[in-house]
Amino acid sequence: MLLIAVSLGLPQSAFCQEILKQRIDSTLNTLEKKNIDERLKAYEYLNNIIRKDRDNSEALFEYTLSKDSTELAQMVLLDRYSQRISWRGNTRDALEFKLKGLELAEKLNRENYIIVYQMSVANAYVYLNQLDKALFHLNAAQLLAEKPENNSLLWNVYYNKGLLQSSLGNIDGITENYLKMWESSKDYENNPTQRFVLYVIVEHLTQVDAPVELAKFTEILAEKYEEAHPNTPAGHMPIKDIFENRASSENIPKLKEAIRISDSINSMNSLAYNTIALARTYLEMGQPNQAIPYMKNAIDSVKQIQKPQVLLDLYKVDIETQVAANDYKKAFESKVEATKIRDSVTSERMQRNIAELEVKFDTEQKERKILEQDLTIEKEARQKNQILMLTVGLGLILFLTFIFFRKRLMDQKTISEQRDAIQQQEIRELEQKNKLLALNSMIEGQEAERLRIAKDLHDSLGGLLSTVKAHFSTIQREIEQLEKLNITEKTNSLIDEACIEVRRISHNMMPHALSISGLKGALEDVAENLKEQGYEVSLEINQLPETLESTKEVMIYRLIQEVISNIRKHADAKSILIQLLGYQDEISLIIEDDGKGFDYEQALDQGGLGLKSINSRVEFLDGTIHWESQFNQGTTITINLPAS
Repeated sequence: MLLIAVSLGLPQSAFCQEILKQRIDSTLNTLEKKNIDERLKAYEYLNNIIRKDRDNSEALFEYTLSKDSTELAQMVLLDRYSQRISWRGNTRDALEFKLKGLELAEKLNRENYIIVYQMSVANAYVYLNQLDKALFHLNAAQLLAEKPENNSLLWNVYYNKGLLQSSLGNIDGITENYLKMWESSKDYENNPTQRFVLYVIVEHLTQVDAPVELAKFTEILAEKYEEAHPNTPAGHMPIKDIFENRASSENIPKLKEAIRISDSINSMNSLAYNTIALARTYLEMGQPNQAIPYMKNAIDSVKQIQKPQVLLDLYKVDIETQVAANDYKKAFESKVEATKIRDSVTSERMQRNIAELEVKFDTEQKERKILEQDLTIEKEARQKNQILMLTVGLGLILFLTFIFFRKRLMDQKTISEQRDAIQQQEIRELEQKNKLLALNSMIEGQEAERLRIAKDLHDSLGGLLSTVKAHFSTIQREIEQLEKLNITEKTNSLIDEACIEVRRISHNMMPHALSISGLKGALEDVAENLKEQGYEVSLEINQLPETLESTKEVMIYRLIQEVISNIRKHADAKSILIQLLGYQDEISLIIEDDGKGFDYEQALDQGGLGLKSINSRVEFLDGTIHWESQFNQGTTITINLPAS
């Protein structure tokens, strides 16, 4: 479809806009027979797909509202539409649409939309410096958000009230609202919203004289980050960035008091980073000897707990401090300790990376073979198209040459040529169908072979290793002398690693969840694995067809694997969004990351195999794909596939 757009001279963005308009029309045409809740979901679906097209979102919102101007549609769509207008700097125009949306939400008695619009209107009034009106709308939002059924929005109300107090310069008011924000969100599960709340509170407390509260919330935030990023040693680094801003000579009394309080209540993160800020302050003042006792106390305290990255940060600053104090021996000792910690962390990370690289290597070999086959098919198709074009051109020349001689004979010849052309077209279509059937059979064969190998590994080699381990355990109990040599323990450990490796290879060849609970279960496993690797992952799967073919499930799963592999290799991303949405006869796959982005055309011209492989898979599934990427702003991939 993209090739058709290029051949017609349409820019890719215009082509994508036309595709989105078709999807909008298709969605709106199905709303007459749906109830209110189903219509709300459909409008939210339109909100999500329109906002992805940043360049054309306003035009698409206006197009949608021109097609459906019902009050329900306006209530849902005007919120995002007004945001787009506000981002362009037209705050007053945006405010009019926000007020209209609020009026509709109140008329339709939709309290969650009323709360959202009240906060949105308040923000607009803050930008216009009409703070009294902003406070009025925030108070109205708070009354509704305090209801149990709307409680999930209450933290946002207090956050906006804190921003309003910031505009007034009321520090106590900011603190009060931020503490209420924590009280309303502290029972949430550990998610990005809760960590954002804690980050805002800690950042604010570093700027006021509240050392006890600062130590308390610093420790809570550190625990949340370490729980969310167990495999990322630098998971608590945002806290470090906050405390670095405190390094100032005028803050020395506050830093010393914060260190004392943190030490007394065992808040190790607060103790460590307040000590680092104090040490850097003394270094800038040329008084390193003043920092040494504080550094020694912090290092001794952190050594008693399992926080290697915090201890490593302390040693780095201690080295600088000892060098500045001309005590090179102690600086060398700190360097040795820091190296040990770094080597320990690196060793664990290296073992995980080696295992992952082995799997990637095997997978890439298989994918490369598939890519080579796809490229061969593409080359043959291109050659046939060139031959067809030459044949048609030659036929036109012959037609123009002989038309002046025998008209009747030329008519007969034309009919004959047309009949031959139809037969040739039928032959080519049959050949193409046969090739697609052969490729589909080959892919099914590969998946079947993967399943067979996975079963063999699990049933044969896995069972054999388990039997060997059982026999070995019997021998181990009888031969006490070998235990003293530590041989049995090492061998036993190696067998355990072999069993784990067999299960891992078996799972990667054919994920258990894919065969047991289908595509949804397999993608949940992928999301869990990414979270274990340190990514913030959001997975959304809605309304997938229940009768989706197993072959298509496997192809979609492999396609997502390929995209995720590209993100992990090249994007340097921290968070990944995966959306798999079914709607009518279409499946929409949206994968978004917050990585460094890339130039799609440049990457394609440089021969990137990963992009070509992904595009080839989508083409094989009769789907369409849209790449949207900007440097340092991440990448969004939108794939639309037929459900059947």
